[in-house]
Order: sequence, then structure tokens, then C-alpha cells
Amino acid sequence: MHVLFIHDAFPAQFGRLALELTKRHGWRCSFLVETLSSCPTPTAEMLETLELHQIPPAADGPARDETPWPQVHGRFLEQSASVFDALRARPALRPDLVVAHGGRGAPSVFLRDVVDCPIVTYCEYYFAARRRDISYRVDLPPAEPAPFFPRCINAPTLLGLVDCDAGYSPTAWQKQSFPDRFHSKIEVHFDGVDSELYAPGAKIKAIDDVSIPPATKVVTFVSRGLESVRGFDLFMKVADRIARRRSNVLFIVVGGDETHYGWDKLHTGSPSFKQWVLDRGSYDLSRFLFLGRVVPERLADILRRTDLHIYLSTPFVTSWSLFNAMSSGAVVLASDVEPVRELIEPGVNGLVEPLFDVDRLTETALRVLDDPATHSPLGRAARRTIEERYSVDVCVPPLRDFFTRMSERSRVLS
Repeated sequence: MHVLFIHDAFPAQFGRLALELTKRHGWRCSFLVETLSSCPTPTAEMLETLELHQIPPAADGPARDETPWPQVHGRFLEQSASVFDALRARPALRPDLVVAHGGRGAPSVFLRDVVDCPIVTYCEYYFAARRRDISYRVDLPPAEPAPFFPRCINAPTLLGLVDCDAGYSPTAWQKQSFPDRFHSKIEVHFDGVDSELYAPGAKIKAIDDVSIPPATKVVTFVSRGLESVRGFDLFMKVADRIARRRSNVLFIVVGGDETHYGWDKLHTGSPSFKQWVLDRGSYDLSRFLFLGRVVPERLADILRRTDLHIYLSTPFVTSWSLFNAMSSGAVVLASDVEPVRELIEPGVNGLVEPLFDVDRLTETALRVLDDPATHSPLGRAARRTIEERYSVDVCVPPLRDFFTRMSERSRVLS
């Protein structure tokens, strides 16, 4: 079985899955990508095992994340043409199945003219016009593009979904974000957490040159970008209140300064949302470690050490960081939004509080830090949730069967 994965970055959602399909089942997994990602970074094993074909960006101009929103559709068509040219130039690269990210480089507009196999689209998310994802933060000044951006960013996703043979979403909530008329075409299959890497274990005693005494409590916050859609500013408010009331707490923040979703820069005027937040508060930054982006192995060490992991996202795609924290056995305090509720059962495998209620978030966090023995069962239950429902061992077999079923169905129909 030869699967061709298409995404503008590697490894993204497909790298670990492809590695497992190759190692466990002997499949040939190849990739067409534009760039190697820094979040997550590809492992040496991925680079040695998987077949990567790196192609130049579709056209000169801004990067994908910097493309003005009215031009997103045009860039998608250019990207589709670039993938078409890359496949036509590689006649030996003829897969049994194509799996492409529906919002980031699924080139099915032209793909059927160059490959003779079924196409599966990864249906990560369908943006809402209001009161979800990037428009949920009504406490911040609204951005002018808000009503129009979702329609532009969804256009490539719809093209891929209409033209593919089937799609899949990682969670039921993400599937439900798509229009009802497409639900019958989308199955739910999670990507799979590396539960061997993100696992409970020995706790580190230092980070970089900063030692962590045994009596120190560690609170963690992790996001690819420190931005409003992931509640970085709300976390800082909670952290500030904790710091003023407890002297033995260290806050470790992992994530880059970039804004990946929304228009934080339009209403802050600052180089980064992180800097805007820090400039507006009187934080004791000696109590914080801002580590930027880190490699997965380092993140796993940090999550093993945490006494409380705080996750404050709007209703949006659930971050890998939440799954990784739960897999590490961390006690998690998260925003009470629907996608989180699919993963966390309050009081059983984690805790939730309203996203904008800084007082309740603070009080709940303090209870956890003051009484770890009472709350530690939450972390153990979180670990079981990942092992039983979201680990690579659990998720890869159904995805393998889904991919096989799709390719065999195509052969029968043809």
C-alpha cells in the first residue's frame, strides 16, 4: 500500500501516522511538502524512514500564514497547480491513495488529472462566521475582517471536500464544525498521541540554568503561538493572581511570539500579542520562564514536571498540547468550551471553568496547588483517557482500516 500525503509542512498531522504505518504494516508513505515544520519538528527517524519530496512554494509572494485573507483562495489554486506540476514531473510517484489536508494544500482541484486513485481529505476545521474560534473573544476589540475571513479561508476547504472521495476529522466536534450536508462524507479518526514520549516519569530538577527546588510548584501554559484565541492574556491574569498569593510557584510558558489565528496585531499595534499583554500588566517576570518553542522531548520533560497545566482556548481545534499534557499525567485546568468537553469530563480526568472568569480560574488553580494529593487522581485518569481513546496504539489501526477500505472500494468501483 502506497499512501501519498500532501501538506504544505512536514510532519504536521501526518508525519507520526505515516511513520507508524511504515513500521507496523510495511506501507510506503511518501510526502509532497513545501517546508519542514518547527512545530512540531520532524524527528530523525521520520526523515530517515519516510519518503519526502520537497517542492518550491507555489509562487513568489507572502508565506501562507502571511497571505492577505482575500487572496487565500488564489494562493490555494496556485498551490494546487504547483502540486500538479510536481506529480507530473515524478511519474514513479503513483500512489494507491492520496491523503491531503483540506485547508493546507489539498490540491484535488487538479489532482485527478495526474493520479488515478482515491483522494481522502483531512477535514481539520471549518471556520464559523461568529461566536466561535477567532470571533469568540468579544472582550477584545473586533477586527474589521471578522465577517469575511471565514468565507475566504473556508473556500479551499470546501473545494477539497467536494472533490474528494471521503474525509476524516480528528474529533467529533471538529466534524460538526462542517456544514451538515457534508457530515455523511466525513468519518472521525483521531491522529494519535505519542503516549510513550508523553508519559509520567521522573521529574526534572532544572530547566536551562534555572533549578526547580522540590517545594516549588510548577504551572505550565503551552501554545504554538501566544495569542488571544488560545487565551494567553487570560492565562497571564490568572498567573499574576496566583503569584501574588503564593510565593512558591514558577510559571513555565512554551510557545512562539507569532499569531497564527485572528488579528491580534490589528487591535494591539504591538509586534506581538505576547508583548502587548506583558506591557499592559505589572507582572513579576522573575517568576516566569518564557521558553519559546521547544522540541517534543523537552516539552515532555516539562509536562512531566508540571503541578498544574492551564489550557484556555476559545472553541476551536483542540491543541495537541492538551492531549500531550493529559498523556503526561498532568492535572489540567481548561476553559469550559465544547471541544474541551469532548476530551475532559470535569472532576473525573480534569477541571474546567468559564473562559472569561479569571476569579474562578484562579481559585480552582490554587486549590489544586494547595492540595495535590486530592487532585492527583485527575492526572492519572487523564493518562488513562489518552491510553484508551487517543494513543497511537489505539488510533493507527482504525486509520489503517479506513485508508485500506477507501482504496479497495475505489478498485471495486473502477
